[in-house]
Amino acid sequence: MLEILFILSSSMLGVFLGAQITEAVLFVPHWKALSADDFFEFHKTYGKKIYQFFAPLTIAATLLPLITVAYSFINQYDNQILFGLMGFSTVAFFPTYFLYFKKTNKSFAERSLTNEELPYELNRWGNWHWGRICFELIAFICTLLLMINL
Repeated sequence: MLEILFILSSSMLGVFLGAQITEAVLFVPHWKALSADDFFEFHKTYGKKIYQFFAPLTIAATLLPLITVAYSFINQYDNQILFGLMGFSTVAFFPTYFLYFKKTNKSFAERSLTNEELPYELNRWGNWHWGRICFELIAFICTLLLMINL
């Protein structure tokens, strides 16, 4: 059972991490290069679609690793420190949406930022995003290390 949970967790974290890195490397620089008016129009057109893509990935990339960690604790598997780090990293990336991204994305959708505020907020958005990616990467690496030690 643990092997199946690892395959599901590592696969989902890998897909999620890849999608998040793609967003950071391709989307964010593109958004920063747009004029404020063009960015707000882009977000009006695609913001909801981006959310609809990432929301299920985020939920699955959170739940599967946490289920794996819970299963490992219940069954007293070795390497509890790595399991704990995997769980902590997973728990750390998930609430960033509620702590920062939800409000900021809403400000993009409502165009409640001025054109002058937008570049600063896009830089901040990118920094939060890379921070989130770091936690996702740690969780992903933990799943791989734990699978090697099965």
